[in-house]
Amino acid sequence: MSTTTEKRSTWDFSYFKSDLQGGLVSFLVAVPLCLGIALASGAPLFSGIIAGIVGGLVVGALSRSAVSISGPEAGLIMVVLSGLEVLGSFEVLQLAICVAGVMQVILGLLRAGIISNFFPSSVIKGMLAAIGIILILKQIPHILGYDADAVESLALFPWTGGNIRALLTHAIEEFNPTALVIALASLTVLLVWERPFFRANPVLAKIPAALVVIVLGLGLNALAYLLYPAYALTGTHLVQLPIPHSMAEFAGLFTLPDFSQLTNPKVYTTAFAIALVASLEALLAIEATDELDPLKRKTPTNRELKAQGAGNLVSGLLGGLPLTSVIVRSSVSINAGGRTKLAALMHGSFLLLSVVLFPRLLNMIPWAALAAILLVTGYKLARVSIFRQHIQAGIMEFLPFIVTIVAILLTDLLIGIGVGAAAGMFFILRETYKNAHFFHSYSVQGQDHLRISLGEHVSFLNKASIMTVLKDIPADTTVEIDGTNSAFIDRDVLSAIENFRETARQRNIQLVFLRKGEEYAQNLAKQPHVTSKEADFEAYYKLFQNNRNWVAEKLRRNPRFFETAAQQIPKFLFIGCSDNHVSVSEMTGTAPGEVFVHRNVANLVVSTDLNLMSVLQYAVEVLQIQHIIVCGHYGCRGVQAAMQSVDAGVVSNWLTSVRDVMHRHQHELGELETEEERYRRLVELNVIEQVYNLHQTVTVQNAYQKSAPLHLHGWVYDIHGGIIRDLEVDVRRDFAEYDAIFRYQVAPEGLRRLPGELYQAPSIYSMSAGQGRTPIIAIPPFDYDNPLGVP
Repeated sequence: MSTTTEKRSTWDFSYFKSDLQGGLVSFLVAVPLCLGIALASGAPLFSGIIAGIVGGLVVGALSRSAVSISGPEAGLIMVVLSGLEVLGSFEVLQLAICVAGVMQVILGLLRAGIISNFFPSSVIKGMLAAIGIILILKQIPHILGYDADAVESLALFPWTGGNIRALLTHAIEEFNPTALVIALASLTVLLVWERPFFRANPVLAKIPAALVVIVLGLGLNALAYLLYPAYALTGTHLVQLPIPHSMAEFAGLFTLPDFSQLTNPKVYTTAFAIALVASLEALLAIEATDELDPLKRKTPTNRELKAQGAGNLVSGLLGGLPLTSVIVRSSVSINAGGRTKLAALMHGSFLLLSVVLFPRLLNMIPWAALAAILLVTGYKLARVSIFRQHIQAGIMEFLPFIVTIVAILLTDLLIGIGVGAAAGMFFILRETYKNAHFFHSYSVQGQDHLRISLGEHVSFLNKASIMTVLKDIPADTTVEIDGTNSAFIDRDVLSAIENFRETARQRNIQLVFLRKGEEYAQNLAKQPHVTSKEADFEAYYKLFQNNRNWVAEKLRRNPRFFETAAQQIPKFLFIGCSDNHVSVSEMTGTAPGEVFVHRNVANLVVSTDLNLMSVLQYAVEVLQIQHIIVCGHYGCRGVQAAMQSVDAGVVSNWLTSVRDVMHRHQHELGELETEEERYRRLVELNVIEQVYNLHQTVTVQNAYQKSAPLHLHGWVYDIHGGIIRDLEVDVRRDFAEYDAIFRYQVAPEGLRRLPGELYQAPSIYSMSAGQGRTPIIAIPPFDYDNPLGVP
């Protein structure tokens, strides 16, 4: 990809309004938190603001994260406190922060960002839920009017100091009715603003709810001051930003590091501690904010380490605290509408302008109003549905999730993540040991057979259990070890099986070891007593044997299995890829007949494909399907061929629509760091596009007009992990965005307003210019609903 395209794809102004809202709201929340963290760290108050400005402007400009916002974070408080104690002055600590930034840049160059891939998603989601719970509980004192503790540290029971019980006790003792009224009014606005009436209103929908909350808080407090001055919120109940009275005072807020301490070894030990904690928190926060990203983009972690290092280097040079990616600020921005890195830049710009232009106005904002915003943010991070999803996912998902939450609540963020990751690793090892192989015995023409099916990942941990099974096999038995579904078999296990082959011959045990893919025929030919000619047909004849075994097994478990399957009425239509070799029943755990299946190369929905259109009409109108699923898969060779523009005959024409998707999203794909990441993202974008195509078909639109309970879904299947991911495509919402703007169509007689709801994405229209002349290709310009003329 060219350099020009790369630069252009880095900056996307299509979400400017949403990013402005996200940056503004996160800035309002960040001001008191930056000051509170600086206060708790024993550093100058303004150092927290400097770190916030640098996190927004420097890291925001260099990072490729779409939604993360960086700044000072409560998890670094103890590192800063201990660093100040060891080094003796803040200027020397600044030097350590600069060195830490250089170390982070080196870690990025060494590609250490890969460490984030070793944390299970259940642990990351547990971290988000724990932060949500802490945010909720930490706001209760502010809602009741106790604002002395301005630090929203990510620990519920900090054993080294005060805890939430002490905060609540102080809050009840110092109850302030004005703060409660402001908080309740703010919560009401935030909740009401989510209602359909407000979201559908063309004026109110453009106003961020958080901004309304801030204005409301200012107004109510001003009203209390006019009517009952004693009840007005002052002092610690309001934001407290330093106010410089001259340029000299403003310049004095910035300090330089003490470079004379470069030879002090304590500087480097402190720098290493800062770099380690800040890097780990940044990687975990990036992983978490990617989960929250509505567009599900993936941040290059090595690039993020470099950006964080540059941010800490600049922050240390200017007199700021160490910084990292902050989940609270990022999630507040996302909830307010932030969608690209412009939100982080807006965040940093507002922080800079606030200390220069209007610090007094910010110092009038009540903590209670900000607490309401954080309370709603906390609820969205820890909503009940998230817990329900993990319970339904099973014990392997739920226990690491809940262990992470409890550990973070009882200790701190990094320790809690470590405990959660350890719990996740325990279950992974446990399941690997238990599910490495399955075996059953059966008889064919009076001869004993034993079938051992190996799991997807067979490591050295499974060697002992497999050898125990093989050791107990009786003589005169045919043993079939099926490794065709194994993505990895450890060399120790392979050696053990081959050693068993030699000893098995002495007991007249016939061993057939089947391997996957291209190794299949080669391994068959190596089996004893099997000629090369017989090996050519062994796999073919084995299909019939497997069928008979399968029938016998199904009838043994349920004598009416096939009778019941024939009576199934499917509720799902599955449109998948021919290249995905895993059956739908195995992927979804459904019985035959529960899912109506159609497959083609790259799971495309093309209106000229009569095969698919016939399947779709039959499924919707005859079978009355309720859910239609378009399922792509990572590793799709059709999508890969489309990316590489390989001329493969007819299939190249078929893949034209995939190439169209790639060109349509070239900016987003260009931001990704590796070809593999672009390939995986194109698989997802292709699924989303096919769901849109499905939505536009006549069959689906007719079903909608008849109010049929029809739902469209986009999935991606991971062929290496076996996990299905729901892309959460909301077609009606996405197409509703076009309805307010693209209502007109160019027709020969002029502009014609499209009636009803718009269910087809806006496109370039063609109109005839007369006989013998080429058609005019045009789309009219609009000012909201008003056409500005006929092109």
